[in-house]
Amino acid sequence: MVATALYKYQPLRPNQIRLLKFVSDHGRRTSAVLQAFALDEPLPAYRCISYTWAIDETGTARTFALEIDEETLPVLGSLGPFIQTLREKDQLLDGSWWWIDSICIDQANLEERAEQVQRINLIYSQAEITVVWLGIQSSDSDLAVDFVKFLEKTSRRHLSASEARALLETDSYRPHWKAFENFLSRKWWTRMWSVQEFVLSPRVSFWCGMRTASRVAVCLSILMADVCTSVGIKEKPCFTHANHRRRALMVYKASKKPGKPGAEARLPLAALSAYFCCMDATDDRDRIYGLRGLATDQDLMPVSYAMTAQEVYRLFAQRFIEAYNSLDIICLASIYSGPPALASTRPSWVPDWQKRVTIVIPAMVSQSCKTHIGNLRPSLSLEVDPGVCFSASGNIPPVYSFDKATLNAQGTIVDTVDGLAGSAHSPMVRSSGWGASASSFSATEILTSVCRSLALDRKDRYMRFAMPTEAFSLDFVRLLVRIVNGIDLPSCRTLRQWYEDNKLFEIQGRTLESMLQGCPLADTALTDPAPNEDEYYHDTIFGRFFDTVVRMSLRMMVTKDGRVGMAPERTVKGDLVCILFGCSVPVLLRPTDDDGGQQSFRLVGECFVDGWMSGEVLDEAAFARRRMFAIC
Repeated sequence: MVATALYKYQPLRPNQIRLLKFVSDHGRRTSAVLQAFALDEPLPAYRCISYTWAIDETGTARTFALEIDEETLPVLGSLGPFIQTLREKDQLLDGSWWWIDSICIDQANLEERAEQVQRINLIYSQAEITVVWLGIQSSDSDLAVDFVKFLEKTSRRHLSASEARALLETDSYRPHWKAFENFLSRKWWTRMWSVQEFVLSPRVSFWCGMRTASRVAVCLSILMADVCTSVGIKEKPCFTHANHRRRALMVYKASKKPGKPGAEARLPLAALSAYFCCMDATDDRDRIYGLRGLATDQDLMPVSYAMTAQEVYRLFAQRFIEAYNSLDIICLASIYSGPPALASTRPSWVPDWQKRVTIVIPAMVSQSCKTHIGNLRPSLSLEVDPGVCFSASGNIPPVYSFDKATLNAQGTIVDTVDGLAGSAHSPMVRSSGWGASASSFSATEILTSVCRSLALDRKDRYMRFAMPTEAFSLDFVRLLVRIVNGIDLPSCRTLRQWYEDNKLFEIQGRTLESMLQGCPLADTALTDPAPNEDEYYHDTIFGRFFDTVVRMSLRMMVTKDGRVGMAPERTVKGDLVCILFGCSVPVLLRPTDDDGGQQSFRLVGECFVDGWMSGEVLDEAAFARRRMFAIC
C-alpha cells in the first residue's frame, strides 16, 4: 500500500524525544518508525547524524520522502544520498535507532522546536556515535580521506615544525593538500548547528561517500596543516572553520576532567558566538541558540523563537551585562557590527552576530585571565598568569541602565584620537597636536611604547603572559633596521609594508624613521642574531605584530596627549578615548546628536592605550569628571 496522507506529528510530552528506525526498503519507498522516548528512562542505543540541511541544487526543499505509519513524511533532499549510502553499506535495516533533527523534531511547532533545542546537549552526548555526513564522493574525496589518515600517522611521530615542513611542504603533496582543502570546504564545516554536534558527541565518524575517518584523525590532520604554513591553506576560511572546531573540542574535553590541567576551562556563549558567527544558519537566531548546548553559561539565554534575531542579540548583550556585572561584551561590537547601511538603525553597543567575520585572534576583552568571555586557546595554552589582566577601569563597578535600544553607562573621557597609522585599507592620518614641541621621551622609550602597542603588551595571542619588554623591543628594532637596510626578509613582507606606509608617522613630534635612526638599540641591530620571523610562533614580536595588525586589523594611533595605542580600522581622528566603569579595556566613542538635540554616542570599539590598561589613568581628577554616556 502506498502512503498518500501527510504524516502528522503526535505532540511530545515533557522530557521526551523522538527516535527514528528504518524498517523496510523497497527501492524508492523506504519505511520507518518514529517513536517517542522519555529522557528520564533508559534509552535504546541510538546514533545521531550531523549534516547540512541545504544542497546546492534544491536548497532546503523536501524532495525525498519516508513512509511512517502508512503516511508520507517529506524529508530534506540532503538526506537522500545519506540513506542511499546506508543502503550500500548494508546498514539501513540493521535495527539502529537514529536521531535526525529535521525528522525527529516537528519543525513547524515553534514551541516544541524551542524545547528540543534546549536538549541538544543531552541528545548528542548520550548518542553511541555521531555520523558526520559530508556528502557524496567527489573526484578527490578518497585522496583527501587517505591524506587525513596519513597526516594522523605523521602527527603521532611528534616531528618538529621544521621536520614536518620538510616532509609535507613538497611539490609531490600539492594534490593531497588541495584535496584536503576541498575536504574542509564541504558545506558541513560552515553549518552552525554542526559545531556542538561535533564537540558534544562521545564518538564521531566522518563519512565522505563510502570512505570514513575518525574525529581523532581529522583533528590531528588539522593540527598538521596548522604547522605547514606555506602550503596555502592556513589563512583560508575553510581551515579557520575547521580549526575553531578542533580547539572548541579540546577546551570542552579539558573541562570534563576534574583535577586535571584545564578543568577550569570554560566555553562561554559569548566566545562561542564570536568564533562561530561566520557559520551558515537558516535562522539567524540560531547564531546564539545553535551554540547554546555547548556553552557553560547556557542558562544565560533561554530559547524563544517569538523574538526577531536583533531582539535576541540585544537581549543576550543585556543579560550578559547583568549576569557578569561587566560591560566587556560591548567591545565585541567593534568586530561584529551590521552593514554600514543599517548601522544607524541598530545599537552600536550590541554585537550583531549576523556579521560574517572569520576571526583567528580573540578581542582584547577575550583575554585568558577572565572566563566570562574567554577564548578557544589550545589545551597546551590553558595555563594563565592571573596577574596579567587588562583592567582599565580598575575595580570600579559598572553603573548602567537600559532605555530601549540605548545603553546608559558611566565613565570618563581621558583623551582624543589625534593620528592614525596607515593600514592595508586606510591611509595614514597625521597627528596635529605637537608641532615643533620637543618630546620629553627618548627615541628608545617611544619605540618601546610602539612595540608594546603592536603586541598589546602581551607575549602571546591569548594574552596569558606579559610582553617581555626588553627582548621584544630589541627584536622589533632589529627587524626594522634590517628592513631599512634592504635585507631580504621574505616572511616579513607585511612588516616591511607597514613600515613603508608609516615611517613618516609622527609620535610626540617625531617620525618613526627619525626615531629609528636615533635609537641606540639600532647600533648593533645588523650584527645581532636575526629575530624569529615566522608567524606560526605567536610568542615573538613578529608573531604578535602579525596577529594584531593583520589578523585583528588594528591600527596604531596616537592621542592628543601623545599616548601610543591601537584602534579599530574604522577609527577616525577626533574619536574620544573613554574609560567605561566595568569594562576591562578603554573604548572609543563618537559623539552624535539625535533629533532632540541630546548628546549621544556611537561605540567605535575597544582600544589599547599604552600605560592605561590597568586603571592608571583613573586618578581623583579623572574620577571626578565621570559622566553618563548615552550609547545608541
